[in-house]
Amino acid sequence: MIDHQPDLNQLPNELKPAFQELKVLKHLQQAGFRKRFGFSCARLFQLVFVLLFHQKNWFRLLESSKGDAFPGKDAVYRFLNHAGFAWRRFLTSLSVATVQKVNVLTSSNRDTVFIVDDSMF
Repeated sequence: MIDHQPDLNQLPNELKPAFQELKVLKHLQQAGFRKRFGFSCARLFQLVFVLLFHQKNWFRLLESSKGDAFPGKDAVYRFLNHAGFAWRRFLTSLSVATVQKVNVLTSSNRDTVFIVDDSMF
């Protein structure tokens, strides 16, 4: 039987506050990410997101000692490639909310920039 833990329990403690502050899972739902059975979209998204920070790939995760607790690679690939999920709407919604949060924290007489760094180090 699959252990259905609350969605935010899947995240490392360092990422929980950011996910809660930015309401990432709410944006995921508003973009139409829903499943009827199996692992939830929230859990699948968090697993893929966390893998980026652990510098692991899906194969290594499934081969680890805790591999049985994770969904199979087919479930993840179907989630990432599902034609009904509006990834662009999700990213736009999350980006707008993030910029609005950051905008309040900056002074109006400073230059406004938004830097996204996707480097691994």
